[in-house]
Amino acid sequence: MYVSYNWLRELTEIKQSPAELDHAMTMLGLEVEGIVDYKEKYKNFFTGEVTKAEKHPDADKLTICEVSTGAENYNVICGAPNVAQGQKIIFAAPGALIPSAGFKIEKRKIRGVESNGMICSETELEIGDDGSGIVVLPEETEPGIPLSDYLELNDIVFDVSLTPNKSDCNSHIGVAREVAAYNKTSVNYPDTNPVEGGNDVNDEIKIEIEDTENCYRYIGRVVKGIKAGPSPEWLKQRLTAIGQRPVNVVVDVTNYVLMEYGQPLHAFDLKEVQGRKIIVKRAAKGDKFTTLDSKERELDDNMLMICDAERQIAVAGVMGGENSEVSDETTDILIESAYFFPTSVRKTSKKLGIQSEASYRFERGVDIENVEAAADRAAKLIAELAGGTVCKGKVDAYPVKQEKLKLNLRYAKARRVTGIDVSDSEIKEIFENLNFPIIEENDEGLTLEIPPYRVDISYEIDLIEEVARMYNYDNIQPDYSSVINFGAVKVPEHLAVPALRGRIRDYLIPRGFKEIITQNITDPTSASIFTDNPIKISNPLGEELSVMRPSLIPSMLKTIERNIRFGNHDLCFFELGKAFSHVDDREDTFIKGHKEQEYLLIAMTGNKAPVNWNSERGNADFYDIKGVFEEMISFFRLRSFKLQAKADENGIFGGNSLAVKYRKDIIGRLGELSGKLLKKFDIDVPVFVCLLDMEQLYATDIKHPQYSPVAPFPGSKRDLGFIVDKEVNSGEIKTMIDNKGGKYLQNTTIFDVYEGKNIGEDKKSVAFSLLFASPKKTLTDNEVDAAVNGIVKAVEKKFQAELRKF
Repeated sequence: MYVSYNWLRELTEIKQSPAELDHAMTMLGLEVEGIVDYKEKYKNFFTGEVTKAEKHPDADKLTICEVSTGAENYNVICGAPNVAQGQKIIFAAPGALIPSAGFKIEKRKIRGVESNGMICSETELEIGDDGSGIVVLPEETEPGIPLSDYLELNDIVFDVSLTPNKSDCNSHIGVAREVAAYNKTSVNYPDTNPVEGGNDVNDEIKIEIEDTENCYRYIGRVVKGIKAGPSPEWLKQRLTAIGQRPVNVVVDVTNYVLMEYGQPLHAFDLKEVQGRKIIVKRAAKGDKFTTLDSKERELDDNMLMICDAERQIAVAGVMGGENSEVSDETTDILIESAYFFPTSVRKTSKKLGIQSEASYRFERGVDIENVEAAADRAAKLIAELAGGTVCKGKVDAYPVKQEKLKLNLRYAKARRVTGIDVSDSEIKEIFENLNFPIIEENDEGLTLEIPPYRVDISYEIDLIEEVARMYNYDNIQPDYSSVINFGAVKVPEHLAVPALRGRIRDYLIPRGFKEIITQNITDPTSASIFTDNPIKISNPLGEELSVMRPSLIPSMLKTIERNIRFGNHDLCFFELGKAFSHVDDREDTFIKGHKEQEYLLIAMTGNKAPVNWNSERGNADFYDIKGVFEEMISFFRLRSFKLQAKADENGIFGGNSLAVKYRKDIIGRLGELSGKLLKKFDIDVPVFVCLLDMEQLYATDIKHPQYSPVAPFPGSKRDLGFIVDKEVNSGEIKTMIDNKGGKYLQNTTIFDVYEGKNIGEDKKSVAFSLLFASPKKTLTDNEVDAAVNGIVKAVEKKFQAELRKF
């Protein structure tokens, strides 16, 4: 928002220079992004006169002009079609910086003729939209007047960046209130008492609010007998200085009051308001409406509209309609000043793709008590500048009065939170300067009434922020010491054990996996694959980021799909992140009814090895992701894990997958994702993943490494093959062998799985290689055979297996 220094000085006493005010406003939370000094902007620009004009000998579209500024004459080449001898123009002398283009005027030759300046258009000077020709000034204009003086733009304008909560400063009065509180002065509010006459306004217009949920208040004032011509120069110049384009006196006044009070207004041609009645209600789905920008918009039944007795005439809080706009023929106007619910305006503005000065303010919240003052101010100015008569009274539809918020502020808490030694009297003075009515006070604190324009204040902590802000952040000395009572803080277990998290990263990255970090929020469609009840965000950035993710898998698949689309087909990714779900109230939940759960997700697709001349390339498969898991578990010496064949009831994984079991609990799953799921993410290649609950991993038994001396005695190797049913899990047989092998069994490896002739249709053969050794002696055949016989008996009994002869 652009703020005029001269305008502020009319509203309050300013004790600072522009540079000092820049710093003061920033300390108040009104960040100044830039300063425009019009005197500096239009330095070396003057009014001038074209004393001679003749065609360029070598260019049909160029004119050689002689320009006089009174004190000096300049030879200038001009390409404008409307330049002529005797015109009064705006001249950029050498050294001038053209605002629209940013280049500096210097002496140069154009087609062999020297040019010592430039005759300017509106667009080049950024004072209008006409770039078709040069600006032609009135004949009585004296040459040599500095342009900033001629345009009466001897002003300094601050480009203020407001945070969304500071809607009270979306106006010059709002900024003046802040500066006045900072300087401990007062605000000079404009005169809002129009001279009334003629008919009573109730005889001219009726107002009815049907949707009281989205329109709290609607005021109408009527001015009759106006002439909607151009605005006076002072009004044009003031609007131009803050980046507004003058249109006509009625529109310019509404824009002026908008920038003065922060209250959006709209003027209707009263003759176009059918039935002399205003109805505030919602549109019907599919309605069509043409806005002031001549675009037809399609409406839905959530959009609030301003209607007359027969039709829609404006989109509430966003933009008016062509069918009731003020024109040069307008003589009677209806001034609208209203309070529309911020969420309603924001949604409508976004759906229609319209961002206006009005919607910008309505969707952040305006002062419901300011509605009346702004309507009165606009009526007064229009009557004075455009003639006409303000009808007696105003129609004020205010069906449900808004109660003012009252909050308590404790002195001791304000000092504790801010860390500054500010006295009770200083705190009280701060709120008096901010014009917060004090309802009650005692030794402990104040009870304050919150002005309705301060929509950013809802709790005591907001009042404490005001204390720090007005005390001045520059006056707060930093204190880097702190007192932490660790005994009173219960740190969640998964946050208190971060070592394994870092070790997993250090393990996977050197093995070719790239870590990805994705957002915790996702779209409802992706979330619905994993849950029927996702956690919805109350203020989403958009539909595609409106719910908390119930799983890391959608984010991973979106990343894989994007990489494949851009030509990266061989991918090894992992992510350590959180998923979110609704749960019953528990002690380990951070937010009541919600749980954050950390997971490790590893994914592979495409070729498992990089291109290399001496290694074979092959696509990743189930055994690759299974191997990653088993190697990682072995590397970290995590115990009590096993893989179990169990169908995935959610349909996320295909049949080629296993559940990961820790003791009695399923803590994850690995294998191939289902083709149906991959199709939803536009992926047509197999993707293999391993998903593990990190909280369960943190709780596992980590076996610390112990040194075992290398056996100096030779080992003894045995191969065993068992014929079992196809459904029998080979890993379970291996576990049985390890458990029954005795103290001399050092290693068990599956080296062959066979299905086919000679072993039965529903059977398979699984062959194991067993290594026996002792660190103290060479084992005898009897010792090894005894161990092998124990293994064979146990496997045959447990799995109804048959020992196969090789």
